[in-house]
Amino acid sequence: MRPLRCAPAALLWFALLAGSAASAAPSRVAYALIIANNTGTEPKQAPLRYADDDGARYYELLSSRTKETVLLTVLDADTQALHPGLAARTRPPTRASLKEALRQLNARMAEDKARGDTPVLYFVFTGHGKRGAAGEGSVSLLDGAFTRTDLYSQVIAPSTAAFVHLIVDACDSYFFVNSRGALPVAPAQVQAVQGLLATRELARYPHVGAVLSTTREQESHEWSAIRSGVFSHQVLSALSGAADVNADGRVEYSELRAFVAAANQGVEDVRGRLEVSIQPPAQDRAAPLVDLGDKARLGFLLLPTGLEGRLWVEDSRGLRVAELHKERERSVVLGLPTGYGYFLRSSTGREGSFQFTRAGAVVDAASLAWRDNTFAARGAMDDALRDKLFSVPFGPRFYNGYMASLGQTPVSPEQPPDLSP
Repeated sequence: MRPLRCAPAALLWFALLAGSAASAAPSRVAYALIIANNTGTEPKQAPLRYADDDGARYYELLSSRTKETVLLTVLDADTQALHPGLAARTRPPTRASLKEALRQLNARMAEDKARGDTPVLYFVFTGHGKRGAAGEGSVSLLDGAFTRTDLYSQVIAPSTAAFVHLIVDACDSYFFVNSRGALPVAPAQVQAVQGLLATRELARYPHVGAVLSTTREQESHEWSAIRSGVFSHQVLSALSGAADVNADGRVEYSELRAFVAAANQGVEDVRGRLEVSIQPPAQDRAAPLVDLGDKARLGFLLLPTGLEGRLWVEDSRGLRVAELHKERERSVVLGLPTGYGYFLRSSTGREGSFQFTRAGAVVDAASLAWRDNTFAARGAMDDALRDKLFSVPFGPRFYNGYMASLGQTPVSPEQPPDLSP
């Protein structure tokens, strides 16, 4: 895969858009159902601080790319202050609210299919999860546990979506989607139980992909410096465009997987190291999680060749909305919600401010007036996260090596036209 050559920023962006439009299906219609719950179902589960913040961030990013987005959460006072007006558009994360949201979205997606469109559903959960004594995983709603059986019987099996993207950031999230280990039943019951379990495996649903924060019995981590779960922050950064390694405007599952691997590779403390599970839909392993070529109500930040190192974008509310460690040779385009002022900041202590005048506007980072950071440190951070996350550059070199180590096929090497003289 050859890196992009230098080209005028606007021309490079228009070439990227043209390449994305050619590959994106115009009939793709996306919906999102986001559940974010700080509380657990058991007394020993301490309340989370930022699951509702992650839900709000997923809502802001996905609502700009979808026909309809539903957010089931109870925002705490701090989160409501950061997202004015959002609380009025939420419903509580209960079984009744979830059932009604699924009913409405399935009806809309069935109508889309009848018109010949391709409906896509994002099902996102951030909050508490656990693996029960029988090995079945569950996540916590306000009024009780929502199990793997519930996931398959109420969400996946009856879904009218052509593709479903599951994104789960919770402890033991792997077991909320997958089963593993021996069956805790008598030998005479094994066949019957195996038949039941077969209806609760992704292999039965080739249109479903899964992005899970754990691969085993493992806790998920929050980080106060970014008011977010670490995994959700990485996924949101990737879906903003930071993981688009071949500059085609799409973020595929393999790109997300490699991006998260690079982001965590430098973390030596096992307590902060993520071991994630990312599995694309078997029906189309190249199905994009997002496509910047879709008609999204976003602004776009172009990080050109020559700019390198650990970078992050912080908005006027003080929220870090995207982060990456950029290789010098590649260009990156980030799609960000409009309506806020932004700062592009680097680990070298420099920053440049910008804003989008309208949806679809493009800002070239090369044109920013860089200066020393004007913000003060916010207190002590965990060294393993502050210094080691995103310490490894992500780009074609890392991606190709990572995919080779897995023995898997990389994304298409197609690039926008070479516009250099």
